[in-house]
Amino acid sequence: MDLDTAASWAEVLGLVTILGAAIYSWYQIQELRRSRDSTTAMNLAANFQSEDFVVGLTAIMNMDFDKSQFKEGKEKENFKAFRSHFGDDWPKVMTVLTTWESNGVLIHRGDMDFHAFYDLFSGVIIKTYELFSFYFEPIRESENDKNMEWLIWLAERIIEYEKEGSGTPPAHIAFKSWKPPKRTD
Repeated sequence: MDLDTAASWAEVLGLVTILGAAIYSWYQIQELRRSRDSTTAMNLAANFQSEDFVVGLTAIMNMDFDKSQFKEGKEKENFKAFRSHFGDDWPKVMTVLTTWESNGVLIHRGDMDFHAFYDLFSGVIIKTYELFSFYFEPIRESENDKNMEWLIWLAERIIEYEKEGSGTPPAHIAFKSWKPPKRTD
């Protein structure tokens, strides 16, 4: 074998090695993404095992707030009325709201999967947004108010997602014919 032929074979071997490494890297990146998404979903689901979160969410879902106590432009008084309404559960309600606030940031940045969040919380975050709308509306209208800005952003994205027809019906309807896969072992 002459030197030119050996050099050509070396180039081909180098190219195959580079292509193999690129393909392997692509598969590794896909696996890392699946792992991250799985970890994210597990962490989101873990919220339902937190007593503070469950009590706060239950307080929100059963909220019967007298909106006449809420006066436009009186933020401090409104906050006090809200806090008073929930009483001892107020810190737990704030746990729920601040959890969703932080999830909004993480979803926006691409650090959390929107669809995992949507599947777990879309119904309750929309209900929360609607129940608290009288409290959130003045925040939305003010360009300088950053209170609960990411919770509001996230709820609006979920509402838009559903209006576009991208959302799913409740799981008991959408997946009523689902069956677990057969075991292979």
